[in-house]
Amino acid sequence: MINVNVSLYGTLARFGGGRYVAQTNVKLKSGSGKLELLEHLGIPETERGYLFINAVLCEVPGISTNANELLNNDDHVGIFSIDRLYPYQYRDGLPMSEGLRKTLIDNGALHHSYQKSSN
Repeated sequence: MINVNVSLYGTLARFGGGRYVAQTNVKLKSGSGKLELLEHLGIPETERGYLFINAVLCEVPGISTNANELLNNDDHVGIFSIDRLYPYQYRDGLPMSEGLRKTLIDNGALHHSYQKSSN
């Protein structure tokens, strides 16, 4: 078994017994990943916003990588509700999981900046 510390923000706090923010420890089988964690907590994909594992961005609102990053004992997972932004300090030089990086490259879904066409 592994123990994972989870912080839930916004409306997702209700899945951890809170109103606006909740912190809970979850025991999962060894070899479990973020998908098993979300299922264990009962968080629907439609409500999951940004998801971080040990301060590494793994999921963003509206895009699912379907990657099941494995969790280790004593990992920290932060999950934001779909209507919440992630903290400002994460916005510059944000580390992200390989699964998310590949999904964003394949889909071209997000852009860091936009340039005006010279036409």
